[in-house]
Amino acid sequence: MSWGLLLAASVFECIGAVSLKSSDGFRRRGATLRFLFAMLLSMGLLALAARSIPIGTAYAAWTGLGAVGTAAWGMACLGESVSFRRVVCLGLIVAGVVLLRLSEA
Repeated sequence: MSWGLLLAASVFECIGAVSLKSSDGFRRRGATLRFLFAMLLSMGLLALAARSIPIGTAYAAWTGLGAVGTAAWGMACLGESVSFRRVVCLGLIVAGVVLLRLSEA
């Protein structure tokens, strides 16, 4: 259950990060409100997950998955570089999160 909350928190972190980009420095109201809402949900879900997952593990997984999701969105939708090296590095982050999860079992 807690890892599901943490995954949801990471998804909302991605939405927040993409919305931050879209907000144009908080000049676009809709994207700014989406950013604030997504980050509020993300932090709330992270707080709930951290009730039973050590905070170091929860924070590392939350930021790692959020970074991977945001980078993937940038590559898929914003024309960011899709180099082999970049994809491998993102895969290593995911592998690190998986290993953190397995270390909790």
